[in-house]
Amino acid sequence: MKTPIMFSVILLILCLPLSASAQKESGNLIKNGDFEKFTGENPDAWDTSNIPGTLTVVSASKTSHLGARAVKCEVKEFYGSIVAGYVCQKNIQTEGKELHFSGGFLMRSIEGDQGVIVICFLNSTGSTVGTIEEYLDDSKSKFVEYAKDIKPPAATAAVHVRLTVLPGKGNEKAHPGSYLLADDLRLVGVALKEKPLVQ
Repeated sequence: MKTPIMFSVILLILCLPLSASAQKESGNLIKNGDFEKFTGENPDAWDTSNIPGTLTVVSASKTSHLGARAVKCEVKEFYGSIVAGYVCQKNIQTEGKELHFSGGFLMRSIEGDQGVIVICFLNSTGSTVGTIEEYLDDSKSKFVEYAKDIKPPAATAAVHVRLTVLPGKGNEKAHPGSYLLADDLRLVGVALKEKPLVQ
Protein backbone atom coordinates (compact mmCIF):
# COMPACT_ATOMS: atom_id res chain seq x y z
CA MET A 1 0.00 0.00 0.00
CA LYS A 2 2.93 2.33 0.54
CA THR A 3 4.10 2.08 -3.08
CA PRO A 4 1.21 4.09 -4.68
CA ILE A 5 1.55 6.78 -2.00
CA MET A 6 5.31 6.97 -2.46
CA PHE A 7 4.87 7.15 -6.24
CA SER A 8 2.38 10.05 -5.86
CA VAL A 9 4.79 11.95 -3.59
CA ILE A 10 7.68 11.50 -6.05
CA LEU A 11 5.47 12.59 -8.97
CA LEU A 12 4.39 15.70 -7.07
CA ILE A 13 8.00 16.64 -6.29
CA LEU A 14 9.05 16.17 -9.92
CA CYS A 15 6.22 18.44 -11.10
CA LEU A 16 7.26 21.32 -8.86
CA PRO A 17 9.30 24.05 -10.59
CA LEU A 18 12.96 23.81 -9.62
CA SER A 19 14.15 27.06 -11.16
CA ALA A 20 14.27 30.46 -9.48
CA SER A 21 13.13 32.01 -12.76
CA ALA A 22 9.96 29.93 -12.97
CA GLN A 23 6.97 32.28 -13.10
CA LYS A 24 3.29 31.99 -12.32
CA GLU A 25 0.66 34.17 -14.00
CA SER A 26 -2.55 35.26 -12.35
CA GLY A 27 -5.81 35.98 -14.22
CA ASN A 28 -6.36 38.81 -16.67
CA LEU A 29 -6.49 42.17 -14.86
CA ILE A 30 -8.14 43.90 -17.86
CA LYS A 31 -11.93 43.74 -17.93
CA ASN A 32 -13.52 43.01 -21.33
CA GLY A 33 -10.07 42.71 -22.91
CA ASP A 34 -11.54 40.59 -25.71
CA PHE A 35 -13.97 43.44 -26.59
CA GLU A 36 -16.90 41.08 -26.95
CA LYS A 37 -19.18 43.30 -24.80
CA PHE A 38 -20.37 46.68 -26.06
CA THR A 39 -23.12 49.05 -24.98
CA GLY A 40 -23.96 50.87 -28.19
CA GLU A 41 -20.57 51.73 -29.69
CA ASN A 42 -18.77 51.84 -26.34
CA PRO A 43 -16.87 48.76 -25.12
CA ASP A 44 -17.95 47.87 -21.59
CA ALA A 45 -15.44 48.79 -18.84
CA TRP A 46 -13.58 51.25 -21.13
CA ASP A 47 -13.75 55.05 -21.42
CA THR A 48 -13.84 56.39 -24.98
CA SER A 49 -13.62 59.66 -26.91
CA ASN A 50 -17.07 59.16 -28.45
CA ILE A 51 -19.52 62.05 -28.13
CA PRO A 52 -22.91 60.32 -27.80
CA GLY A 53 -25.27 61.21 -30.61
CA THR A 54 -22.69 63.46 -32.22
CA LEU A 55 -19.37 61.75 -32.97
CA THR A 56 -18.35 58.08 -33.07
CA VAL A 57 -14.60 57.49 -33.27
CA VAL A 58 -14.63 54.24 -31.26
CA SER A 59 -16.78 51.32 -32.38
CA ALA A 60 -17.09 47.54 -32.55
CA SER A 61 -15.36 45.93 -35.53
CA LYS A 62 -16.28 42.54 -37.00
CA THR A 63 -12.68 42.31 -38.21
CA SER A 64 -11.22 40.65 -35.15
CA HIS A 65 -8.21 38.75 -33.91
CA LEU A 66 -9.71 35.69 -32.21
CA GLY A 67 -13.29 36.39 -31.16
CA ALA A 68 -16.30 37.88 -32.92
CA ARG A 69 -15.36 41.54 -32.37
CA ALA A 70 -12.48 43.91 -31.82
CA VAL A 71 -12.46 47.58 -30.86
CA LYS A 72 -11.77 50.17 -33.58
CA CYS A 73 -10.20 53.55 -32.74
CA GLU A 74 -10.28 55.73 -35.84
CA VAL A 75 -9.36 59.27 -36.83
CA LYS A 76 -12.11 61.56 -38.15
CA GLU A 77 -12.49 65.20 -39.09
CA PHE A 78 -15.07 66.97 -36.94
CA TYR A 79 -16.02 70.57 -37.75
CA GLY A 80 -12.49 71.43 -38.84
CA SER A 81 -10.81 69.57 -35.99
CA ILE A 82 -9.11 66.17 -36.12
CA VAL A 83 -10.34 63.73 -33.46
CA ALA A 84 -8.61 60.43 -32.77
CA GLY A 85 -10.55 57.63 -31.15
CA TYR A 86 -9.17 56.31 -27.88
CA VAL A 87 -10.11 53.72 -25.29
CA CYS A 88 -8.85 53.80 -21.73
CA GLN A 89 -9.30 51.45 -18.80
CA LYS A 90 -8.42 53.15 -15.54
CA ASN A 91 -7.29 52.09 -12.07
CA ILE A 92 -6.39 48.49 -12.83
CA GLN A 93 -5.09 47.17 -9.48
CA THR A 94 -1.71 45.46 -9.87
CA GLU A 95 -0.97 44.37 -6.28
CA GLY A 96 2.68 45.37 -6.70
CA LYS A 97 3.42 42.55 -9.14
CA GLU A 98 5.53 42.54 -12.25
CA LEU A 99 3.28 42.46 -15.32
CA HIS A 100 2.96 40.88 -18.73
CA PHE A 101 0.92 42.75 -21.38
CA SER A 102 -0.18 41.19 -24.66
CA GLY A 103 -2.76 41.54 -27.42
CA GLY A 104 -3.51 41.53 -31.10
CA PHE A 105 -3.31 44.79 -33.07
CA LEU A 106 -4.07 45.88 -36.63
CA MET A 107 -2.93 49.37 -37.61
CA ARG A 108 -3.95 51.13 -40.83
CA SER A 109 -1.78 54.20 -41.22
CA ILE A 110 -2.29 57.27 -43.41
CA GLU A 111 0.83 59.42 -43.87
CA GLY A 112 2.79 57.64 -41.14
CA ASP A 113 0.24 57.80 -38.31
CA GLN A 114 0.94 55.29 -35.53
CA GLY A 115 -1.09 53.34 -33.05
CA VAL A 116 0.06 53.83 -29.49
CA ILE A 117 -0.29 51.80 -26.30
CA VAL A 118 0.17 53.89 -23.16
CA ILE A 119 0.50 52.27 -19.76
CA CYS A 120 0.47 54.79 -16.91
CA PHE A 121 1.64 53.72 -13.44
CA LEU A 122 -0.06 55.20 -10.38
CA ASN A 123 0.83 55.09 -6.70
CA SER A 124 -1.68 54.50 -3.88
CA THR A 125 -2.72 58.19 -3.87
CA GLY A 126 -3.38 58.23 -7.62
CA SER A 127 -0.29 60.20 -8.63
CA THR A 128 1.56 59.18 -11.79
CA VAL A 129 4.93 57.54 -11.07
CA GLY A 130 5.84 56.54 -14.63
CA THR A 131 4.59 55.70 -18.12
CA ILE A 132 5.41 53.36 -20.98
CA GLU A 133 4.54 54.19 -24.58
CA GLU A 134 4.73 51.59 -27.36
CA TYR A 135 4.19 52.58 -30.99
CA LEU A 136 2.60 50.42 -33.69
CA ASP A 137 3.27 50.97 -37.40
CA ASP A 138 1.02 49.99 -40.30
CA SER A 139 0.50 46.22 -40.09
CA LYS A 140 -0.49 45.68 -43.75
CA SER A 141 -4.10 44.75 -42.95
CA LYS A 142 -3.09 41.90 -40.63
CA PHE A 143 -3.30 41.49 -36.88
CA VAL A 144 0.10 41.30 -35.25
CA GLU A 145 0.80 39.85 -31.83
CA TYR A 146 2.34 42.22 -29.30
CA ALA A 147 3.73 41.21 -25.92
CA LYS A 148 5.87 42.93 -23.32
CA ASP A 149 7.14 42.11 -19.84
CA ILE A 150 6.81 45.13 -17.58
CA LYS A 151 8.56 45.94 -14.32
CA PRO A 152 6.52 48.79 -12.80
CA PRO A 153 8.10 51.49 -10.62
CA ALA A 154 8.36 50.38 -6.99
CA ALA A 155 5.48 52.56 -5.76
CA THR A 156 2.97 51.30 -8.35
CA ALA A 157 -0.45 50.34 -7.00
CA ALA A 158 -2.52 50.58 -10.20
CA VAL A 159 -2.25 51.28 -13.92
CA HIS A 160 -4.24 52.93 -16.69
CA VAL A 161 -4.14 51.30 -20.15
CA ARG A 162 -4.88 53.60 -23.09
CA LEU A 163 -4.95 52.94 -26.87
CA THR A 164 -5.18 55.60 -29.56
CA VAL A 165 -3.75 56.88 -32.86
CA LEU A 166 -1.11 59.63 -32.98
CA PRO A 167 0.50 61.56 -35.84
CA GLY A 168 3.74 60.14 -37.21
CA LYS A 169 7.07 61.92 -36.95
CA GLY A 170 7.05 65.36 -38.59
CA ASN A 171 3.24 65.61 -38.61
CA GLU A 172 1.23 67.89 -36.36
CA LYS A 173 -2.07 66.06 -36.77
CA ALA A 174 -3.25 62.53 -37.39
CA HIS A 175 -5.04 61.85 -40.67
CA PRO A 176 -8.70 60.88 -41.21
CA GLY A 177 -8.80 57.28 -42.37
CA SER A 178 -6.12 56.02 -40.00
CA TYR A 179 -7.37 53.50 -37.46
CA LEU A 180 -6.24 50.98 -34.85
CA LEU A 181 -7.98 47.69 -34.13
CA ALA A 182 -7.23 46.01 -30.80
CA ASP A 183 -8.37 42.64 -29.51
CA ASP A 184 -7.67 40.01 -26.86
CA LEU A 185 -5.78 42.31 -24.50
CA ARG A 186 -4.29 40.67 -21.44
CA LEU A 187 -2.50 42.19 -18.48
CA VAL A 188 -1.42 39.59 -15.96
CA GLY A 189 0.50 39.77 -12.73
CA VAL A 190 3.66 37.70 -12.77
CA ALA A 191 5.08 36.53 -9.47
CA LEU A 192 8.56 35.04 -9.26
CA LYS A 193 8.56 31.84 -7.31
CA GLU A 194 11.05 31.51 -4.50
CA LYS A 195 14.18 29.51 -5.14
CA PRO A 196 13.87 26.14 -3.44
CA LEU A 197 16.28 25.35 -0.66
CA VAL A 198 19.10 23.00 -1.64
CA GLN A 199 19.28 20.07 0.72
